Amino acid sequence: MLQAPAALAQERSPAIRSAISECEHAARGGGDNPRALGACDFALRDSSLGEEERARLQLNRAALSAARGDGRSAMSDLMAAQGLLGELPELHLTLSAAQIRTGDFNGAQASARRALELGLEPSHLAHFNRAIALERLGQYDAAYEAYREAARLAPENALLAAQPRRFARHQP
Repeated sequence: MLQAPAALAQERSPAIRSAISECEHAARGGGDNPRALGACDFALRDSSLGEEERARLQLNRAALSAARGDGRSAMSDLMAAQGLLGELPELHLTLSAAQIRTGDFNGAQASARRALELGLEPSHLAHFNRAIALERLGQYDAAYEAYREAARLAPENALLAAQPRRFARHQP
């Protein structure tokens, strides 16, 4: 998700540097990785972390928790990170994923929209999260448009490309 400043990470012990790196790489990968979640936990126990570094680790841990389906843990980390960093587009993207996991589809589409308003780049995942939430809310026309935008922004992504084709009403 987000990287800790390299200079800070290099001042840490090798074990902490390794944990921070594993946490960051796994969060960027977006998969369910219990080992990386443990690495995030280990790194967060380092009492010398600054506020920004701690918040960024919490964002990464939130992304991993959301990927595991643990929306409540993800939202807890996100709220703590927001308290330290304020509003970041990545925070709202991860929050939207956690809200989808917990069934808060109104919140999820609002968080995805907020990520876009804050200038999230690349933005295809925010459009995708927004589309999922809108579809779950029964707003099919708006969901179709959000899926189309996600697919347009990431044409190499087969999952995103397939979504608009599911909407028979919108096919030629």
